[in-house]
Amino acid sequence: MKITSLTRELSLVRHPAFDMLIFFVTGRCNSRCRHCFYWRNLDAIHEGLSLQAIETIASTMPKFSTLLLSGGEPTLRADLPEIVEFFRRNNQIQSVSVPTNGLRSDSIVAIAKQISELDADLLVTFNVSIDGFAEVHDYIRGVPGGYDLAMKTLHALRQVASEYDNFRVLVNTVICADNYEQIIDFAEHIKSSRLVDGHFFEIVRGDPPEGSIKAVPPARLKAIYQKLVPLQETYLVSMGRRRRRGLLRIWRRISDVGNLINRYRHQWRVYSEGATWDFPCLAGRGIGVIDYNGQLRICELRDQFVDLSDYQYDFARAWDSEVIRKERVIARTHLCDCTHTCFIGLSARQNFKARFLKAPWLYLLYKIGKGW
Repeated sequence: MKITSLTRELSLVRHPAFDMLIFFVTGRCNSRCRHCFYWRNLDAIHEGLSLQAIETIASTMPKFSTLLLSGGEPTLRADLPEIVEFFRRNNQIQSVSVPTNGLRSDSIVAIAKQISELDADLLVTFNVSIDGFAEVHDYIRGVPGGYDLAMKTLHALRQVASEYDNFRVLVNTVICADNYEQIIDFAEHIKSSRLVDGHFFEIVRGDPPEGSIKAVPPARLKAIYQKLVPLQETYLVSMGRRRRRGLLRIWRRISDVGNLINRYRHQWRVYSEGATWDFPCLAGRGIGVIDYNGQLRICELRDQFVDLSDYQYDFARAWDSEVIRKERVIARTHLCDCTHTCFIGLSARQNFKARFLKAPWLYLLYKIGKGW
């Protein structure tokens, strides 16, 4: 393992640093998903913050690693490449992730290419949201023919990945009451298609418009997670080979797969048993959230926020406000009980026990067939 890589990992677990921004760039969406946690916040006419405001936000933020652009449907903003460029230039981001419903293939592909061309060292990931086979997907997403459009986009993005070495295409699937019966078959179908670099899953969260969609039997959810790990391991290993060498590759395989198991383990325990995390949440320290209307929060599930317009879009000042400081203390001192993949994953990666002890231990148990 390279000394610089090891030093960075140890530094992050000792002194957690701001590492990820989740930015809802627009309130507009052309889907009506039955499992949407953000549905009360969607606004059909709200374009999002102006480019001038976003540039100010980026210029007043610290350096950080990962930018996750969300919405609404983020690709409804044709200026998405300009937004990414602000953060690339000001904050030296290393990766940008864009979830999309895949309904507007041509514009999505054009945006993906423009972002990929900004910087060959910037890892660009487009995550196409597909929740199952055609009938189930279209029912969940509320768009007739949505599955065929999403698959068309997936094929087109696979071509983008063949043209740009820094581009990755993934599928994201939300596990819910409407699709859990076909999750494994669908996961195997996507893998056999050879269209994606990865396929990730998350149990439905938050307060969706139809509460019944959260009725996934806990025993079935655990079985699904355990069957998904070997499938996802192949993706993780493949991505590791493309980006790492030597001992670092070996360590990251253990770490990535172990963290995946730990994330699933936490999501299942929270969902089925009302359990809490084994480590503190880094909301307000390692991760933050900006809504399309300029509200700054430490977490998507927290109600308290500050309006960036009150601080002339100066992120540093708003992040140091009394409201955010109080929220940060709450996140640090209470045991979290949400199932949000981004928050669980980041908090585990920057926690010594979870990263260097729990993840390797869970990986070992998995390899000898003990499960969790």
